[in-house]
Amino acid sequence: MFRSWNPDPAGDRRTSTRSVPALPRHRTTREETTHDLSTHRDSPAVAGARGCAQPDGARFGNIDHGRSIYFHAGLHADEHPGLLVLQHMLEALHALDRDGRIEGCVTVVPFANPIGLSQRLFGPVVGRFDFENGENFNRNFPALGRAVAQRLREDDASSLKRSEWKRFFRGLLDGGNAMSPAAAMKLELARLAIEHDIVIDLHCDTDAIAHVYASTLQRERAMKVAWWVDAPVVLLEPAGAGGGAFDQSHSGAWGELQRAGLFDGEASGFSATIELRGQSDVNDALASTDATRLLRFAESEGVLSFPDPFDDCAGLASPEAFPLEGAAHVRCPCAGVIVYRRAPGDRIAAGETFAEIVRLDGPEINSRVPVVSPIDGVMVVRQLQKLVRPGQRAALIAGDVPLVGRDPGNLLLDF
Repeated sequence: MFRSWNPDPAGDRRTSTRSVPALPRHRTTREETTHDLSTHRDSPAVAGARGCAQPDGARFGNIDHGRSIYFHAGLHADEHPGLLVLQHMLEALHALDRDGRIEGCVTVVPFANPIGLSQRLFGPVVGRFDFENGENFNRNFPALGRAVAQRLREDDASSLKRSEWKRFFRGLLDGGNAMSPAAAMKLELARLAIEHDIVIDLHCDTDAIAHVYASTLQRERAMKVAWWVDAPVVLLEPAGAGGGAFDQSHSGAWGELQRAGLFDGEASGFSATIELRGQSDVNDALASTDATRLLRFAESEGVLSFPDPFDDCAGLASPEAFPLEGAAHVRCPCAGVIVYRRAPGDRIAAGETFAEIVRLDGPEINSRVPVVSPIDGVMVVRQLQKLVRPGQRAALIAGDVPLVGRDPGNLLLDF
């Protein structure tokens, strides 16, 4: 459930406990909320999250008034840049809310995955896969596209307003059923996000430049959010890319309406996954900048307003869009220590040796095996840990041309 608390202990405003749909319909000041995933409806208890609090959420403004945006981080609990970014964002939102500058609604879930955050294995947080069944925490979220397509065949579908479609989406999720703690968590996150106009899922990769995943139907807005967060690469997913990632629940539902011609790209809902560089890129300077730029994006969408104009436009470069079908996951040919010649953000030529693997044993000990790019493109990701195994991804290189042999329904990898 959501628990709102009084930001002024000396004041006379009362605290209250409410479920998500019953949040107040008027503006509140610094309304903090806690979403209890284990007690909502009849969902299974999050038994795997021993010693870890339920995720805290903050809602600023009114979900039924103006434009709305949702942020969360830590769905892959071993990815920590977004956790710090959202802490900086909360500070900024408190100030904006005190000044009455949130015209719509901003919802922030600072850590989305309490199950994953509890997964310490000999020290480090693992946090990417459910220990119960091995499932990636960012896969198999509820898919709404088929039900929306069926609703579009009804006579009154073309006359429904945005708010009515949002209620329909929410109704589909309210009718969902979850049979495991992780599935219950995913269903609750989908319910929480679906009522927003914009949904942003913050992740990171191992060692990477910032980059964005979004639907091909939302190219323009994906490029806009990438520009704001200074992400040089946008990977555009076609319909049916597979995986069932968190943002696809939202984009799949709105995508059906967009393809049916009910809404254009600007009027449609928008969701994206933003990869905030690599796992080691966690510091206050980056996090503060990222938080500010994400809120500036929200400002550009009419959700809120800053008291002063953004004055750092000159430092932001135009991003480049690539088809997800053109992304090459280059594999390590053998085991050993990988030594990179090129870094994320570099342009790589087809046939270029961008890394070498130093063999540590066997008859070829101390020899070097080249790792060669199969395409022309931009290196987006490389390995942070340099001891590699055969078949492990050495790099993600984004290219302009869809690759022969890529399964169009299985474009998202688990690693």
